[in-house]
Amino acid sequence: MSDQSSWGVGRRPRLRRLLVLGLALLALLVVVGGGSLLQPQQTAAPPTRVPSVGRTSSICTVPSATTGSASGTQGDDQPRATTSVTAVTTRQDPGREGTLTGSALDSEESQLEVTQQGHGAQIVSAKASVLLEGIGVMATASSGVVFSAATSGIDAGLTAAPCLPPGTQHWFTGIGTGDADRTELILSNPDDAQAEVDLRYYGRLGRVVVAGGQGIVVEAHASRTVSLSGVTATDGPFSVEIQASEGRVSAVGRRARTDNLKPAGVDWQLPATGPATAVVVPSIPEDEGTRELVVANPGTDRATVQVQILGLQGPLAPAGAETLEVAPESTASVDLAPGLLGEAGAVKLTSDQPVTASVVSTSKRAAATPDFAVQSAAPPLVRTGVSALATTNAGSTELVLSNSADTDTQVSFEVFNLDGVSLRTDDVLIAANSTATRRITSQAPSYLAVKVPDGSSVVGGLVLTQRDGGAAGLATIPLTSPDLASRAPSTVPDPSVGR
Repeated sequence: MSDQSSWGVGRRPRLRRLLVLGLALLALLVVVGGGSLLQPQQTAAPPTRVPSVGRTSSICTVPSATTGSASGTQGDDQPRATTSVTAVTTRQDPGREGTLTGSALDSEESQLEVTQQGHGAQIVSAKASVLLEGIGVMATASSGVVFSAATSGIDAGLTAAPCLPPGTQHWFTGIGTGDADRTELILSNPDDAQAEVDLRYYGRLGRVVVAGGQGIVVEAHASRTVSLSGVTATDGPFSVEIQASEGRVSAVGRRARTDNLKPAGVDWQLPATGPATAVVVPSIPEDEGTRELVVANPGTDRATVQVQILGLQGPLAPAGAETLEVAPESTASVDLAPGLLGEAGAVKLTSDQPVTASVVSTSKRAAATPDFAVQSAAPPLVRTGVSALATTNAGSTELVLSNSADTDTQVSFEVFNLDGVSLRTDDVLIAANSTATRRITSQAPSYLAVKVPDGSSVVGGLVLTQRDGGAAGLATIPLTSPDLASRAPSTVPDPSVGR
């Protein structure tokens, strides 16, 4: 009995000391382990309300005094058309800030500035190419257009093109390479480091090797012009792939035609979408004139291309041009004018091999100098399609919208002046594989925004024409989606990361 009492009295303090020591050791392990054993539940940080959009840039290419001369000579004394640059921002997120500025490519001095969503500004007489930079909310809401008009001289007619973002690959189909149909590629580099590109040529009979097409350097904040006239003796349709091996550039073609040494039109040619098994060429003009479809197949297998017109009354296969065979690494063409029957529309191509395409459209009016415009394959619109120039005092405007899906699509459009005042709104139902048109007559200058449903297959553009005067002017402006760059995803910080 005394032994048990003696043991109990002597052992209890020792047990208490061991228990305290054990608890202290456990606490130490918890602290050293970063709370892994007794870590409290972390509350997830709320997502940011508006994702970051950063900065975007695009180049509004303005011709120099000698670029695109229809006569092919430099120093021509004939007056050149005045070129304007219009830049706008759509209303995207009220309350957020941003700026859109325009400056010469080789200068930081601002020539144009927009600070309010939904507004625009204009350089009435641009002397050099303009770099548009959107910051903040303007980064994915801005768009620009270059435009000029003349009734006589080497620039007789209309020319128009959207300002283009830089990239690493560009495709041009159906370019002119002869004395009577000349093309100059203008490559612009908006970045601080030089860019280097390679050109690859595809002719009617296959790949064409051209000296000097590799390692073309474009200096930082500069443009370089590459003449494609006379680079090959190959006849027939011709296409060019531009691939940047270093840096990035914007690319646009300045194309001029002559007829018996007389001007026969001048226009910008835009890059087409990259080769795919399904492509759409939008905003084919109505009225008389030629409509030449040009298709490039860069692959090593023959492409069988099904051609479909998306017309005002629905889809149709153009008589005599329902199918086009394009040899490997080649370019082929077919006349679509008989199938279009003078109507506006779009061309939908379905191929067993990736291809890309364009349509070369000419104008025709008695006793008037002819003009032409090139429509290039374009991607579907995403959320909003914009043209920074909708109406001008130089001619009339028609909106051409096409739906390449197998179901009907409802869209809406709105025309604004440069002060952001709404001038017109309208809804348009576009039937499956069809086209709808609307005449735009709002007071100039104005711009246009088209809202499309998510996941739609809508493409479109504006057709500008001169109905009277000495030139049968023709130009097309494809609608582009400023938000194609996409916004950055929302971020949710995790406090436990790195522990």
